[in-house]
Amino acid sequence: MLIDRYAIFRVYVESLSKNLQKYENKVMSEMGMRGIHALCLFHLGKSREGLTATQLATLCHVDKALISRTVSELSEYGDVVRDMSGKGKYRSRIQLTLKGRQCLRKVTLEICNSIRQMKDEITSEELETFYKVLVTLDRYLSDGRDTRGT
Repeated sequence: MLIDRYAIFRVYVESLSKNLQKYENKVMSEMGMRGIHALCLFHLGKSREGLTATQLATLCHVDKALISRTVSELSEYGDVVRDMSGKGKYRSRIQLTLKGRQCLRKVTLEICNSIRQMKDEITSEELETFYKVLVTLDRYLSDGRDTRGT
């Protein structure tokens, strides 16, 4: 029974990840972006003073090299600016521009509209529980806990 649950969990997490990536690519490509761009815009939009590349990599759960490439692309698009003021590349603050904030609004509306379409199948309470379980599982697995008793 536990093995069946694990197998179901593993298959659907992998499927969800692939489907989310396809969805992000479809939606984001219509705006000339990728999913990682939207994720960076989201986190930068929550920070008034901006974030360093290191902070952004941590929040997005990706490596600094991907963030560096993504920030360069977003900078080329005019969505972000980097405050270099004597600091190194990874310690300088990255902030959204007005264009970046407008892009973030558009992306947010698109994602919220998609989530609203699920409301007939998933209640707000179920969704809240799902996110709590998802975060707990991620935290549990990332802690490197070994439950084998060794």
